[in-house]
Amino acid sequence: MKVSTRLTLLAVTALIALLVVGGYSVYSERRAMLDAKQAEIVNLLKMAEHLAEYYHNQEVAGAMTTEQAQSATKTALNRMNHSDQSYFWARLPDGTSLVHRKQENIGKILLGKAPDGRPDTEFYREMLAKEHIPVVMVVTAHPSTGVMTGKMNGIVEFKPWGWWIGTGFFTDDISATILHTTLQTAGLIGVALLVIAALAWKIIRSVTGALGGEPEFAARVVREIAGGDLGSPTPLKDGDDRSLLAAVESMRRGLQDMVITIRTSSESVSLGAVEIAAGNTDLSSRTEQQAASLQETAASMEELTATVKQNSENAQQASGLADNANAVANEGSAIIGQVIQTMDGIEQSSEKIAEIIGIIEGIAFQTNILALNAAVEAARAGEQGRGFAVVASEVRNLAQRSSTAAREIKDLIETSGGRVQEGTVLVAQAGETMKRVGAAIQRVTDIMGEIASASNEQSRGIEQVNQAISQMDEVTQQNAALVEEAAAAAGSMEDQAKQLTAAVGVFRTGQTLAVKPISHRAPQTPRSALAEKSGTTPRVPKPSSGQKPVTVAAAADGDWSTF
Repeated sequence: MKVSTRLTLLAVTALIALLVVGGYSVYSERRAMLDAKQAEIVNLLKMAEHLAEYYHNQEVAGAMTTEQAQSATKTALNRMNHSDQSYFWARLPDGTSLVHRKQENIGKILLGKAPDGRPDTEFYREMLAKEHIPVVMVVTAHPSTGVMTGKMNGIVEFKPWGWWIGTGFFTDDISATILHTTLQTAGLIGVALLVIAALAWKIIRSVTGALGGEPEFAARVVREIAGGDLGSPTPLKDGDDRSLLAAVESMRRGLQDMVITIRTSSESVSLGAVEIAAGNTDLSSRTEQQAASLQETAASMEELTATVKQNSENAQQASGLADNANAVANEGSAIIGQVIQTMDGIEQSSEKIAEIIGIIEGIAFQTNILALNAAVEAARAGEQGRGFAVVASEVRNLAQRSSTAAREIKDLIETSGGRVQEGTVLVAQAGETMKRVGAAIQRVTDIMGEIASASNEQSRGIEQVNQAISQMDEVTQQNAALVEEAAAAAGSMEDQAKQLTAAVGVFRTGQTLAVKPISHRAPQTPRSALAEKSGTTPRVPKPSSGQKPVTVAAAADGDWSTF
């Protein structure tokens, strides 16, 4: 129901209430006036009855005859008649007039009419049978106009003489007063009606202006918004920016923009979570491969450590052999020429040994550099340490070359031992020449000591590399665990993003959303990173049997010029 209809009904109800109140007020006033007239008539008739009783008592006392008493009563009643509107009259039950305001009517039978049309004598007789002083409404000619007019008459029967004494009032003055009151009340009701109508019109305009429309329409709009429909604009009047509907429309637009933003963001988050999960899965696989490669590298480094230790032991043995050769050379003193030839051979072998020592020193030097590079790469790697694969590959190459050089040293030392034995026979003949050979052997011994010392340093450096590899392996394992946790978190974020998308999906914004997938660039591998830095082309060495391929980067050619 519209507000105007409700307020109109309220105004009509108020009007009806005013009419009822006014009507009841007029009725109550008329009833009060009639009751007052009726009470006055009763009092007048009681006074007339007391007057008749007084003269009747005089008659009974013998002070007056019946005629005198009745005449005195008539005279007294006539004296109390001062108006044509209200006067005392007396008659016999048959209607014969005894007392009347008009003398010409005395002795005549005057009959009026009761409200039901009967003669008033019958009506009076019936009413006197019920009450002592009945008051009735009759219709009689008005003394001024002669028009039949309603009159309130009261009557009392004075039984000693058989008289009906009555008096009354015409009710036309009451009707005039009631009419005047009714007109006044109608005027007030009319004014109140105008005021109520003006107030209702003002309230209707105020309410509809504040609401911007009918309350039912506003409630329907709010229910549609509550139901998730944010795409239907609310029709507003021109220039309406302060009403409730204008505020609801502003709220709808704000909710529409917010839901669109949330939906777009949630879908973008969902797509991003999917790509993050895929990236984490790929990263986890690569981390596992890296961990396996580090384990293989660690095993290779252990083999290299054993080889280096063996080289050191061989160098110590060579040093011992050189000492024995020096002792044998001191015993030899014969055949200077053969000693010289033997010493020449020893010298040639020593030169080869010197070359091998140079190689070993180069290996030690490069091993130190590689160990340094391994430490630097491990520091740069952080959680991943992928660049260490290059160092590990080159360390394996150096280990192989060190092993070859050690074998050559062993062969040469064996050859030198044979020649030293031959030289020992000749040293017995060579004398002073053998002393110089002893000095040369002493020099070889010193060199072997240096070789042993360098091998020990190399062994300690490799052990440090092993420790670095172990630490890198631990970090890689931790990285793998963190990647798995990140993958789980990405999956959880994807589920939550889907739930958020489903939650805002109940709202209908009236717009089609186009969410672009988030570009996901795979992180650079250490191979591509190092290749970009060094400016060389990445290469992948052929993996040995039983090993997984490990991505490595080749160093610049200038870095390995020694080899």
